[in-house]
Amino acid sequence: MTDQQVFRPPRNHGLILHVGIFLLVAAGIVALMIQIFLRPVGWSLVLYLVGSLLLIALLPFIAYRGYALLHASYTIERDGLRIRWGLRSEDVPLTEVLWVREASDLVVPLRLPRFSLPGAILGESNHQELGRLEFIASDASSLVIVSTFNKTLILSPEDAADFTRCFQRVIEMGSLAPISAHTAVPAAFFSQVFKDKLGRVLVPVSAALAILLLLVTSLLIPFKELVPLRYDRTGQPLEAVASSRLLLLPVIGVLMNLADLIGGFYAYRKPDSQTIAYFLWAAGIVTSLLLLLAVVLLTGIFR
Repeated sequence: MTDQQVFRPPRNHGLILHVGIFLLVAAGIVALMIQIFLRPVGWSLVLYLVGSLLLIALLPFIAYRGYALLHASYTIERDGLRIRWGLRSEDVPLTEVLWVREASDLVVPLRLPRFSLPGAILGESNHQELGRLEFIASDASSLVIVSTFNKTLILSPEDAADFTRCFQRVIEMGSLAPISAHTAVPAAFFSQVFKDKLGRVLVPVSAALAILLLLVTSLLIPFKELVPLRYDRTGQPLEAVASSRLLLLPVIGVLMNLADLIGGFYAYRKPDSQTIAYFLWAAGIVTSLLLLLAVVLLTGIFR
């Protein structure tokens, strides 16, 4: 066999489901935004806005699940197994592997983690014979069990039988230089960000200012019925519109902050691009401050 053999998890059904959920949530955001501009100022308007912001916050999570599935892989090497699933990575030395078998061979079937979906069978569950299980899988019909000294992993290569045969051959051949054991999970990555001196300041401040922008806008809207949101080429205000249109600014602020946060987290993964992450997080703060200033000036609360 070659030095490496890469197996992919089944992706089609999972990707279709995640794209469908993404479009459904996006449609919900559009529907709520339409209601925001049609309804008069009041508590119902704030509820619609909060609902739209919550759905907006879901979009990166759904997109990440789809991205992780699209690039997921199980790589069998002469010296071990490498698993990649988004920010989750697991390197298992061959010397730590006890046995590998298909889950269909079990008398007592596996219990999937809570909130499992096609394309995202992730998390932990317990089995009366195997104990605690860690799932890094996408399809319940092609599960493979990899038992090691420290944990039991549940994977889902497209061809479970071929994966098992390949792994058995590697175990029989043995390893002279096992790879180093390594585990990285998303929670550890975010913990690393918040241990950074700048990260633990910029990220919370950016999120707090986005929330403050929403609260200040909601409180200031009732003080003025009409506001000028458009200007001509000479800088003169055009026809004023209902002040409820100002709620568009917090939505813009949240979208910009999400883009900056996600871009910053992506850049922070590599030491040589962490400076870019700081600039992106700082840009989110500046954006919220500018939008907050715009709300205050348009409502004229301090005049």
